[in-house]
Amino acid sequence: MTSNTISWDSIRNEVLADPEVKAEYEALEPEFQFARRVIALRKATGLNQRDFAELVGIQQPQLARIESGKQVPKFETLAKLASGAGYAVEIRFVPTKGKRRQKVQPLTIPAKELV
Repeated sequence: MTSNTISWDSIRNEVLADPEVKAEYEALEPEFQFARRVIALRKATGLNQRDFAELVGIQQPQLARIESGKQVPKFETLAKLASGAGYAVEIRFVPTKGKRRQKVQPLTIPAKELV
């Protein structure tokens, strides 16, 4: 790096030093985890965004927004993504920390029932 270059890590650390910014950033983590899982799902098919979007019946820009975390897909779109990669959608409810709850069975819905 040259003396005029600032690393992403240093910028990130500086911005996240503000407790309010850090709290907002951490609140978005589930959405970014979701986006990373959609990317992994697509990559498991070996397809690029354009080809995977065509396979599942959505537009490539929509897939890009989902993968970037800018858009949370509707359940129907999520089912299309899962089906295109050979998966079904499973919804699970998990207790929050410190709460004892009766275990709830996951709901697995074959994508073909949703689309």
